Amino acid sequence: MSIDFAGQVAIVTGAGGGMGRAYALELARRGAALVVNDYGGGVLGEQNGSPGPADAVVAEIVGAGGRAVASSLAVGTAASARAIVQAAIDAFGRIDILVNNAGTAIAGPFTAHDDEAIERHYATNLIGGHHLMRTAWPHMAAQHYGRVLNVSSNGALGVGGNAPYGAAKAGMLGLTLDAAIEGKPLGILVNAVMPTSYSRLVEQIPDPTTVAWFRDNLPPEKVAAAMAWFLSRDCSETGRMLLTGGGRLSSLVFAETGEIFDPAINAETVAARIGEVRDESALTPVHNQAEAGARYFRHLPWTAGAAPDFGPDVERG
Repeated sequence: MSIDFAGQVAIVTGAGGGMGRAYALELARRGAALVVNDYGGGVLGEQNGSPGPADAVVAEIVGAGGRAVASSLAVGTAASARAIVQAAIDAFGRIDILVNNAGTAIAGPFTAHDDEAIERHYATNLIGGHHLMRTAWPHMAAQHYGRVLNVSSNGALGVGGNAPYGAAKAGMLGLTLDAAIEGKPLGILVNAVMPTSYSRLVEQIPDPTTVAWFRDNLPPEKVAAAMAWFLSRDCSETGRMLLTGGGRLSSLVFAETGEIFDPAINAETVAARIGEVRDESALTPVHNQAEAGARYFRHLPWTAGAAPDFGPDVERG
């Protein structure tokens, strides 16, 4: 099977270097036309951008015979999202693929950062991607086709000293899972990736040995190579949380542990039976809110006249 993107148009944010550049070059190599977006500033999100990084990647694509235009707008606002999507429409007449890759770092103790830094971080790492999806969505729905990849991080699982980053990247997972349900009947597939790769964010790690290990073993090109299929016409997967790096690929799912049920539940009950709740010997995967809600029917059968709206294809006991 040969995966190609001939006739398709992609927007990649944060594409002036690292993983974003790798996504842009991989898609262009396979025939896509690109909007290369990068505000060209620092990894901490400072507002001192430059068009240089985006322009350089565009020159690289065009020099190899591809088609691309640059956008140096900072993601994070609805106005920027509209302008970035409009750049794709103006240059190429459509939008098929969106890779929400732009991100910044903001490590440090929980109370270390000022208000502006926190708000700027959420704008770049979560709100900007949401606005871009909202803006691209009608174009994708009208053509009954779209592919969205939201770049999250295993930092969403908790690192310590990285709360804003973890929270924003966890938000990308919720955004992905909900949009995937709504997008599927419209032909729009939405997935998230937790990449492990060498990047400017990794360069902020104070231990040079760790940085060197990432550089030598986890090139960003391998992330883009693995994710290209999820952005293709051939993909039918949606609502996936993928982990990849260095040639490795897996899928993350939420799962419920053991449970207790007691109509007279109280603090003492929980204290006595918390071991049953913590029991991970027989985990139950939960892929969406419908599956989570349906688990209550084993104990609380639905007796009202209308079926509860826990979503499609849910067994109701």
